[in-house]
Amino acid sequence: MKIFCWNCRGVGNPATVRELKQLLVANVPDIVFLSETKIYANDLSYIRTLCRMEGCVGVSSDRMSGGLALMWREGMDVAVQNYSRHHIDSVVCMENGEKVRFTGFYGHTEPRLRNEAWEMLRRVKGTVTEGWIVEGDFNAILNDSEKEGGHKEPRAMMEDFREILEELSLMNVKTFNGWFTWSNNRDGNGLVKERLDRFVISDDIMEKCLFLPPILCASLSLTMKLSLWTCTGIGRERKDTTLRFGLGMIVVGLRSGKLKTLFLAFGLRQYNRYKRMRYKVKSLEKDIGRLMDGPMNERATKLIKEARYELGQLYDAEEKYWATRSRAQWLREGDRNTRFFHVRASGRRKKNSINRLKDEQGNWHEDKEGICRVA
Repeated sequence: MKIFCWNCRGVGNPATVRELKQLLVANVPDIVFLSETKIYANDLSYIRTLCRMEGCVGVSSDRMSGGLALMWREGMDVAVQNYSRHHIDSVVCMENGEKVRFTGFYGHTEPRLRNEAWEMLRRVKGTVTEGWIVEGDFNAILNDSEKEGGHKEPRAMMEDFREILEELSLMNVKTFNGWFTWSNNRDGNGLVKERLDRFVISDDIMEKCLFLPPILCASLSLTMKLSLWTCTGIGRERKDTTLRFGLGMIVVGLRSGKLKTLFLAFGLRQYNRYKRMRYKVKSLEKDIGRLMDGPMNERATKLIKEARYELGQLYDAEEKYWATRSRAQWLREGDRNTRFFHVRASGRRKKNSINRLKDEQGNWHEDKEGICRVA
């Protein structure tokens, strides 16, 4: 199961919708949590349809402030427990029957009101009996290392944040890449970078999580892959229980076995084309993460903008690649679900393949030599 979270800062904007769909192409999540949608809950059905999601629960914004959305794909068993202007709480039943508590969270922007948000988390904690994941824009930092530029955060605010995490037995997850999740994109001394978006999880499910933060916009999204994932493909399946963090995990599914499957399905030429495209995407994501975490100047800001633009172009190219392979009509409808395109393209090849032939005596031949003799 993959969980994708993003402070979209207004999903009613067509450019933001396009950006959201590009991020979904890169991650193909099962559950999506959006904060600061800045639209009414009734208007989210349009966004849900564009993103090819099965279920959706929304919290209306207060004019042009706030607004939350929780969406999930077909086949996901999600039961919403409660919600408010600052959270959506749900129970997710996974394929193996295990239940996980997921709470999408949006902290108060006003520092003096943050204690209300912490009290809300305490109330949710009182009902949690499963492994617990809380994600969102907390609008708070833990220490000085999570902010660069601008005024310093008051010590009391940071201490309150640390204390609530300790009280609720939630672990703050640190990544080795993509440290800052928000930037005001200003030049020179006016630049401010902060780590406002984060996952915090209970220690009983810590070892089951993989984090895949992609890079595309000023407010970075976070993606987490939960449960012991299995690398499928040719040969024996194997499970990877190692906890990994960083931008390089964006294509975690394309491991040795799956790459071999792609090669067999597409042929050498198409396989190499896809491999080069994914390599370029990984390279750009690492470059943006390195630039974001490093010292910012006019040159670095320019390079980040150029890399983000090129990354968006590659996501578009990936959609067209799979659309051409699938020969489906979904491209006209704006679908960017890489998983769908891959299944359709690979499925067509299997349908067009000759698996067996019948000879003149009416005997079926399924092995390679027998098929060649009959042909």
